Amino acid sequence: MPPPIDLTATIGGRKVTPALPIVDGSSSPPNELKFNASLSSFISQNVPLESVEGIRTRERVLVKMGTLCREWVKSVAAKRGLSSDAVASAGGELFT
Repeated sequence: MPPPIDLTATIGGRKVTPALPIVDGSSSPPNELKFNASLSSFISQNVPLESVEGIRTRERVLVKMGTLCREWVKSVAAKRGLSSDAVASAGGELFT
């Protein structure tokens, strides 16, 4: 096993060292392997992943909602009497 790498650094006059050791490339101990198997089993049973078709549908809906949102913002800007440049540059973003 190679000697540990010293990662201490001086920042603003203070000596700082990492709180945790570097993860090396050695294989995991049996207790970590058992925990990983248990966690993977739990996730597969209790955290359903969205299907590819579901992801595509959601993306299409979000694109359409974004378009509708920007059109609505532009219509409100026009009704409020903003200049045509202001209406053209009006927009919005959806965050999920």
